[in-house]
Amino acid sequence: MRVGVVFLLVLLITACGSMERKKEVDADVLERMNNPKLVHRDELFELKLNIEKTTFSADEPIPYTASLTYIGDGDSFTVWGSHTIIGFRITDGLDFDMEGATTLELTATKLLKDKTVVYPFAKSGGYSNNDPKADFWREFYNEKELILSPGKYLIEAVCLFSLDESVVDSHYNESVYTMITVK
Repeated sequence: MRVGVVFLLVLLITACGSMERKKEVDADVLERMNNPKLVHRDELFELKLNIEKTTFSADEPIPYTASLTYIGDGDSFTVWGSHTIIGFRITDGLDFDMEGATTLELTATKLLKDKTVVYPFAKSGGYSNNDPKADFWREFYNEKELILSPGKYLIEAVCLFSLDESVVDSHYNESVYTMITVK
């Protein structure tokens, strides 16, 4: 009898230990996936995510852009940041996260009233050569076009600038985003 009980316990422990635990999508990412925000507009700017469709095949390039228009009171407005004032992020909320990267120089960018500037998607980010997925990331960043494996992804365009030269407490924290599905 004891041998049977011990055997059942060992079997139960082994079965529980070998069960793959399903990862859950990050709650913030899931919230934004389920509530797309394609346009942000306030008293200074209109930021748009420009994408023609949200479902793609696995080998299909995914083209999209972001556009920024100064709509404030003056004839122009100068923002401060790197040369890249709009960045892009892509994540599945699980294992894939292209957070984007930017340089640290501080430069002025003059935006003219009602003149829309379009920013094509560009990959940016980094990885360590010691990363277990280094080969994947190397291949991903070497490919010019955005091609993703099957899944659901949050794509986002993020403002990477401040509203004045001091930069302190003046970062413009806006983004636009949507979910795409790759089949």
